[in-house]
Amino acid sequence: MGSATRTLSPAPIGLVLDDGAAQAAHHEGRDAWWLYTTEVLDHVRLPYDVLAPDALTGLGAATADAPGVLVFPHPPSLDAAAVTAVTGWVERGAALVLCGGPGTLVELTGVTAGSPVGDGHVEIVKGALTQPPDVPLHAYGGVELAPGDGGDVLARWTSGAAAIVARSVGRGVVVVCGVDLWQSIVRIQQGFRVEQDGAPAADGSCPVDDGILKCDDGLPLSYERDRALPPGESGVAEGLFPHEYPPPAAAPIFHRPQADIWRRVFLTLVLDAAERCDVVLPWLFYWPAGVPAVAHMSHDSDGNVSEYAATALEVFDEVDVRVTWCHVYPGGYDPAIVQAIADRGHEQALHYNAMEDADIASWGWPQLRAQYAWAQALTGRERIVSNKNHYTRWEGWHEFFVWCERIGIEIDQSRGPSKQGDVGFPFGSCHLWFPIADAAEANRRIDVLELPLHTQDLAWAGHEANRDVILDQVLAEHGVAHFLFHSPHLHLRPPTRAACVRLAAEARSRGMVWWTSEQLNSWERRRRGVRLAVTGEADGALRVAVETDDALDGAAVLLAVPGLAGDAAFTVEAGAGTATVVVRYGRPFVELATDLPTGSTSFLLRQVRGVG
Repeated sequence: MGSATRTLSPAPIGLVLDDGAAQAAHHEGRDAWWLYTTEVLDHVRLPYDVLAPDALTGLGAATADAPGVLVFPHPPSLDAAAVTAVTGWVERGAALVLCGGPGTLVELTGVTAGSPVGDGHVEIVKGALTQPPDVPLHAYGGVELAPGDGGDVLARWTSGAAAIVARSVGRGVVVVCGVDLWQSIVRIQQGFRVEQDGAPAADGSCPVDDGILKCDDGLPLSYERDRALPPGESGVAEGLFPHEYPPPAAAPIFHRPQADIWRRVFLTLVLDAAERCDVVLPWLFYWPAGVPAVAHMSHDSDGNVSEYAATALEVFDEVDVRVTWCHVYPGGYDPAIVQAIADRGHEQALHYNAMEDADIASWGWPQLRAQYAWAQALTGRERIVSNKNHYTRWEGWHEFFVWCERIGIEIDQSRGPSKQGDVGFPFGSCHLWFPIADAAEANRRIDVLELPLHTQDLAWAGHEANRDVILDQVLAEHGVAHFLFHSPHLHLRPPTRAACVRLAAEARSRGMVWWTSEQLNSWERRRRGVRLAVTGEADGALRVAVETDDALDGAAVLLAVPGLAGDAAFTVEAGAGTATVVVRYGRPFVELATDLPTGSTSFLLRQVRGVG
């Protein structure tokens, strides 16, 4: 899964984690949401070192080993000596980012915490951040902030109270985010515990109260505040949506990946603070150099009709997409079809069935284990790494991820919509992420990647107008777009087959490449083993040091260089690679494109044009 373990030079980011506070929360049965900060940083591959609060007194002495950016993911509780040390460190030109409130650093931040917020929305102030979100963001947890003199409000709760405040202190900068970023991200991604039917949307588009427990019964986002119609669509009369197949009109869609946008807001706060303090930050882009985002197509074998599967194989040949083919119990295709799936390069995966339509088709660990063995026998493949739950079945909160971890499923793709009105980003993400367990398991990270599902069977289960909303947002967030198809619809419904063909071309027109779930899993796990460091040479060049656990060809190391101009040019004077300036998240970065071998690699980059 990656970690903060490093043998490189000290990281530019110091992440302050209070083990005592986490243990106290867990002892009381409360979630220590802030522990998820490591997952957010590990996905970006921003280099950081974990610091204990009692180590902060060492910041009192100016040393080259001190981090340029200090992140408190939880309101700090520091003694007087640590407060003095952190204050002096900021005044000398460092950056401080606090999440959840100022804690004991009230005097340094110039911000006081006001009323708590359990469930709210936040609007970014116009012009305050690069590529700001264009909708209010759903937030779970946090406090209203009251800034003092000299504080710039970057975001507000919809109540009008400040939510994010920045302030210059000496030569440094302090940013206080009153939003509980980590609870917001986890809650939106993992939803609420599923124990009963969820509440349906008032417009009829999401009749989730169907007596079947599934992911969207624990939906975290609001039907009223977090959805919108696709551009150009007018909805239906009287605002009521008849849930029919195919849909008579486009329903409102969860049109923004809100958890990912919160991740980007945090990254932007860190990057902006680092730039103001002249700190260069390296990070590893999510995809190979030159690839802005990725697309994924999965197929579920519902019904196991071999004739329909043969049609699906024809369609996937036509669009030249290798899919993740999820096999559902009971039954199975004719052996010739199963072999053809493998011969064409498609991935063999499991479609875990807990719909109680056969002897072991029910919810539980023994049933998952039995169906995994069935899929191994059906496909002749010992290692099956991917799964999607039939009908997006779900119960509980984190338990299914634990079962996958036990059995060897490394990437799941169950968390998505089951109804026409909750397609898009109902769980707020288009990125690969690791879930966490609840407080009873100390909020540990579970070793199963989640690949969010965005829509099913265009022109049948979902309106085709949803396609471009999904593709455009995935491109903006540099994530992965996941479209599911079923062979009965590809065989019986020409509009769905045509929609699949158009989809493949549309994704490629945006520069996306099509990867299987297994490819995504392999890439993400290998990039999690890459560690970065960058230092400035006396003559202004940048030395980039990389440690790689497993070789990663086509990697894109991004450098956030303060004052970087869009027309800048760099040369690579040492090491094999090319350097160009690219725009990611609306801002310029130096992209070092290179093949990273296992072990240590070093590069020297020099700017030759466009000093900002």
